[in-house]
Amino acid sequence: MSHPVPQQPTIPQGYPPQPQPYGAPAPQQPYPQAAPQQAYAHPAQPYPVPPQQPPYPPHQPQYAQPQSTGQMAAGAAELSCRLCASVPAAKAKFRGHQGMLVIMRFLSLDGPFCRDCGLATYRTMTSRTLVQGWYGYASFIITPITVLWNLVPRGKVAGLPAPRPAAHGQSRRPLDPGPPLLLRPMSIIGLAIPFALVLLVVALIVANG
Repeated sequence: MSHPVPQQPTIPQGYPPQPQPYGAPAPQQPYPQAAPQQAYAHPAQPYPVPPQQPPYPPHQPQYAQPQSTGQMAAGAAELSCRLCASVPAAKAKFRGHQGMLVIMRFLSLDGPFCRDCGLATYRTMTSRTLVQGWYGYASFIITPITVLWNLVPRGKVAGLPAPRPAAHGQSRRPLDPGPPLLLRPMSIIGLAIPFALVLLVVALIVANG
């Protein structure tokens, strides 16, 4: 048994079209497109490029050059005298000795000294040693050793040029060296003392013999 096929109703002429119950969807509007991004504009002037540094030279070991005599003399000239603050000065140490029968004293004065202050110190301490240094139980050996010892620092200060004020302006007048050692009355008396003592000992031995 066949079923009858329903027929579509006919729409009379002159009537407006009927909306379809399942009409086709309205056309979708496209999403608004974003504005095209502009390409990054480079600045008119390029960034300053630092100048290329020259390559480092190959490392070479540096060896200290030996100092000449003039350079060493210039370094020594920077010392100032401890007594008058004049320049130039040299490191030196003068010694003295006093013999007093049972006890004895060892004296010393350390520099640096300028030429005049060094010679004044040398002559004063040595001449006093010649007078005061013979009266101890070991002074007959210590006193001549002290006198000979002072000849070494005396040579250091005697070779310096004449003292002059230092650059800082706080120098004083150097000491007066005075007459040479062998022209001083105290030195002459000091040198005569050991001979007198030797003659005294010889006289006592002869008298008791």
